[in-house]
Amino acid sequence: MNMQASDRMSRLVELAARIRSVRQAQRHFLTLWAIDGVRERVLARTDARTRMALDDPHNRDWSMLYRGSILDD
Repeated sequence: MNMQASDRMSRLVELAARIRSVRQAQRHFLTLWAIDGVRERVLARTDARTRMALDDPHNRDWSMLYRGSILDD
């Protein structure tokens, strides 16, 4: 009887670890999905020069993303 309880507990602990892992992977996926959606919307309303600057991984000037926002005020 005691062995069954310990087996159940170990299975429960393994299941909880798998659920946490899946939840973390889901959050990661949704974050990347949201970032990609924002990127697509920004690129759709920008000119070619701005698009090239946004696509450059070494360009650290993100001010073009805030153009027209309340941060301009």
